[in-house]
Amino acid sequence: MTRVEAIPPAPLRSLAELFAVADAMERDAVAYYAAMASAMHARDDRELARVFERLADIERGHVAEIGAWRRSDLGDTAMNAEPPWPLPDIFDAPAAEAARSRLITPYAALAAAVRQEERAFAFWAYVAAQAPAREVRDAAERMAHEELEHVSLLRQERRRAFHAERGEHGRPLVIGLADLAARERKLAAQLAAAADPALRLAIDRVVGPRPDAAHRLEALAADHGDLPLAVAPLGPAATDADDLIATAEFLVETYLAAAEQARDEAVLGVLQDLAAVAVARLAILQGGEPA
Repeated sequence: MTRVEAIPPAPLRSLAELFAVADAMERDAVAYYAAMASAMHARDDRELARVFERLADIERGHVAEIGAWRRSDLGDTAMNAEPPWPLPDIFDAPAAEAARSRLITPYAALAAAVRQEERAFAFWAYVAAQAPAREVRDAAERMAHEELEHVSLLRQERRRAFHAERGEHGRPLVIGLADLAARERKLAAQLAAAADPALRLAIDRVVGPRPDAAHRLEALAADHGDLPLAVAPLGPAATDADDLIATAEFLVETYLAAAEQARDEAVLGVLQDLAAVAVARLAILQGGEPA
């Protein structure tokens, strides 16, 4: 089995290199989802074929957006530039291998798409952290922000598919800022005690010089009250405080859901930043396990 990576092998040193990598990654995603759609049609699974066709269409839109941005900033001469190194592997499995699974469902397909977008977000966060030039860092941060929006949208679709497959919605979980702060502290302690030092270093590099998440949540509660937040039910694993990956994923889901509910700009800004950190952290933790 291979390890799924979200880490660029070397810094991107120019906008031309960045756009070449961004374009190639999005085209890879189009090819992956189109191949999956074709495979689903071949086995007459029209529902899954539609899911993958929709994902391919979304990625085609990203290709067009990057192309327009690239041409606007660099002109036509940069349109044929090649990536400076092989692209990172952000997919759980090659399309041909994934298509052979008889257990794949719309929920499973969307769950895989969520993981892939999370890895893409972590990748661009790394690029921004490593960037030697301001313009490269700014462009990478923009790419990361767009990937975070994709993560949020796909997670909503995944939740709908989850409930559709089970025929139930369940009551939302209500959680406050103090509880989130406690979960952040527990996760930080688990990472310090159990995680591979290389993973901790990778997370630290992406997070950068941000204040401690638990302190930020407590400061938010002090200024705005505990702000009880309604989160869609996430299954029994979400309540397992000893499961490091489950806790990391729970925090991603909660920050994204909370940001959707936020009406105060200051609260929204903090929650979006915490969501960005949580998505990158989850992608790195999941990438550290055999895929």
